[in-house]
Amino acid sequence: MERMHAITRSPTTYARTVLAVAIAGAIAWNIPYAGDVSLDYIAPRAVNLGILFSITIGFLMYKSLTRRSAMDDYIALELNKVRRMYHLAVHIAKTEPKATAWLAAIRGGIHEYLGLFRTMTFHEYDLGNPLFRHITYAIYSLPRQVPDYNKSLYDSLLATTADVTLARENIRAKKDDQISMFSWMVVVLIALAFSVIVIAATPPEPVLRSVGGLVAFCLFLVLQLIYEHDRDNHRRDRSWAERYAADLVSLERADRMQ
Repeated sequence: MERMHAITRSPTTYARTVLAVAIAGAIAWNIPYAGDVSLDYIAPRAVNLGILFSITIGFLMYKSLTRRSAMDDYIALELNKVRRMYHLAVHIAKTEPKATAWLAAIRGGIHEYLGLFRTMTFHEYDLGNPLFRHITYAIYSLPRQVPDYNKSLYDSLLATTADVTLARENIRAKKDDQISMFSWMVVVLIALAFSVIVIAATPPEPVLRSVGGLVAFCLFLVLQLIYEHDRDNHRRDRSWAERYAADLVSLERADRMQ
């Protein structure tokens, strides 16, 4: 399975890093020193902007981290419940031989749904909606096809199906719940303003200006890292999809053992 964290292989990552260096350098060497008399005026405003930047960054980081964690949890939940759906259907068919055709429809639907992820990335998750509906419709058809079925097992199957459906709804919601471009615009403007104020309070000596430029670069680098973490890249989407494909392999192994 490919590694999920692959930002060091992305050309756009390097391009944004170069841009951050250029902006920090431009601020460091082009913003004039405000002078000693202005430091008393600049200092409290720099502190206020620094606090605002820290709070905003903390919020964005929390949102990005919790989103990724929730995605991992919901994917694990869906896969766990899909396996339970499969095994419950198998046991229902074992207790009632007339449900063999029904089980074949369930098995085929689950294999087709999970098999979809062998070739696609998680970005195309919604393509699995009609395939999953095919599974649920097949499950709901049991009372019509087989009057004498194990009711307790079927109730468990219905509850598990509801759990999978809820997990899929949560996955779709979290998948699209990335930090908005408006939020990024706001935090970039705060970082720019904070960098300008810090540089304006920095004496013109080259060493001090270099340190000020490094501070500005670190602000933009933090923003970039959070942005990279929040945005789903192809490698991460592929890694999530491979978890579904791996589940299909385990179910195919279970089929061969029966």
